[in-house]
Formats: sequence, C-alpha cells, structure tokens
Amino acid sequence: MEFIDNKIITSIATIKDWINTIEKAFIASNSGAYIMPRRMHIDHGVDTFLLMPCLTEEYWVTKLVSFCPRNKILDQPSIYGTLVLCNTKTGEPLAIMDGSAITAMRTAAITAIGISLLSPANSHSLGIIGTGLQGIHQTLFACSVRNINEIWAFDLSPQSLKIFSDEVNRKHPDIKIIKSANSTEVVMNSEVIITATNSQNPVFLNEKELFTGKTFIGIGSYKPDCREFPELLFRQVDRIYVDTLDGKNESGDLITSIKNGWVLEENIYPIGSLLAGNLKFTSNPTRLFKTVGSAIFDLFAAKLIYEMIMSSKNKN
Repeated sequence: MEFIDNKIITSIATIKDWINTIEKAFIASNSGAYIMPRRMHIDHGVDTFLLMPCLTEEYWVTKLVSFCPRNKILDQPSIYGTLVLCNTKTGEPLAIMDGSAITAMRTAAITAIGISLLSPANSHSLGIIGTGLQGIHQTLFACSVRNINEIWAFDLSPQSLKIFSDEVNRKHPDIKIIKSANSTEVVMNSEVIITATNSQNPVFLNEKELFTGKTFIGIGSYKPDCREFPELLFRQVDRIYVDTLDGKNESGDLITSIKNGWVLEENIYPIGSLLAGNLKFTSNPTRLFKTVGSAIFDLFAAKLIYEMIMSSKNKN
C-alpha cells in the first residue's frame, strides 16, 4: 500500500492534469455511474468531522476531514484530512493520501473550471478573500485559465497574507499583488472574486453596486451556519451554479437564500450542465458559482495521483 504525502500530491501532476481530471469527474457525476452516499457530518462543539465515501466499478474512496477552528490558537491548521483509496473489485487498500492536499488541489480545479465557464475571457483582475492554503491554490489555478495581471487579496491574518503574497509571487513574479485593507477594496477592484473563508457572516457589505457584472466563486460555507455572501448579491443573479445539488442542503449561503426567497430553488443548476452543453447562459453578467465539494471529485483526484505514481514506478 502506498503512502502519498502533500509534497507528491501537489507536484506530480500539472494544473492542466488536475483540471482535465475534474472535468471528467463532472461528466461522470451526470452519468450516475457511481455510488455516493450523502457525506456524514458530525458536529462536536465548534468542531466538525466529515466522512465522505464514493464508489465506482474501479475504485472506491473514503475521505475523513476534520475542521477544528481553535487550532489557530495552537498554530496548527484548522483542517486535516486523510483519504483511503481501495480497489472496488477486491476491496484491497491501495493508498493512503494526504486528504487536505487532495481537497486543496481538486477544489482549485473546480474553481478554475467555474472561472473558465462563467467569467469574461478578458478578465485580468482577481480578488481573493481568505489567503490560507486553499487561497493560494485557488489563485494559482485561476491564473492558469485567465490572464491575470493583478490580485487584490484580503485576510484577517497579516501573516497569512504575507505567506500568500510570497508564494504566489514565487510562481508568478510579474503579477501585482495588492494587500487590501478590507473586502470592499477587493471586490471594487476585481472582476473575478473568490471567497475561501470559514465565516459565519457575509464577508462583503450588503451594497448592490459592489457586485454588478462580476463573477463570484464561493468555496467556503459548507455548513448550514456559515455564509460568505450577502442578500443583494443573490438578488442580482438570475442563476446560481453549483458543483453538486447537495449544496442546497449543506451550505448556509444556499439554505439562507432559498429560505428567504432571495433566489428560487429551481434557478440553482449544476455547473456540469454547462460543461455538457445542456444549458445556455443568460445575458446577466453577474454570476455566482458555489462549491461545497463532493466525494466523486476526491475519487477522480486520487485516481489521477495513484495512477501517475504507478505508471512512474512501472517505467523504472
């Protein structure tokens, strides 16, 4: 059995490999050729533990995720994850992988697909709210699908913002990074905005003029008590695109907007419908993509890494 760490997961495949793999996962998710129970949430005080299984004829995976927000006091990551990949036909365990790295890379690929489908092709300014590990990967993948020349970034942690700036500039020294004073400065100066926070309250002011004509990607708010977007953003979009319709029951952003009538539930669509060509765009230039993640993306991500490692070993 292979033990695959963060370093291997984040280096063995290219960004293009990741995006192509997650596109295949979206196509598979529309086919129904898999078994995926709804993920289990276990809340323990302020901490949350997730169990995420998925099975195809070839592989089955289970990802264990913990979110412990008080870890910041201990100078430890808030999120840990472990993924187990097995052979479906025999049940044999094939690999144990760093689940946090898998999550970061596949989520960044999901976002990149959303940006490539929803944002104007000539978008050049990117906004990031939340500059932790997810924010770094989100930015690098976003820069692979749009010709970004400036990034407006905000985080409550100055240290996180510095690490983000150093890491992104190491990969893209020609991109200008502006360390913003607040989220308003970010959204006013950006065409594409990504939120990657664990906030329980909207991270933007509830002002209509902030949102008009822009593309928003929300990767936080995976629990009912979490929200990143205010009412007036929802009232400006005529559709919400999601990675999986399960988000309607999991994300506070979606639950709250449906409950309050800010958006109609029938106007929430899986973004895979755009990939498959089954859905056409409306003329509204204000667009929102909400991702909460799904085990099928973990399965395809684990398959990518495992098969690349096996292929490399066979060549040697």
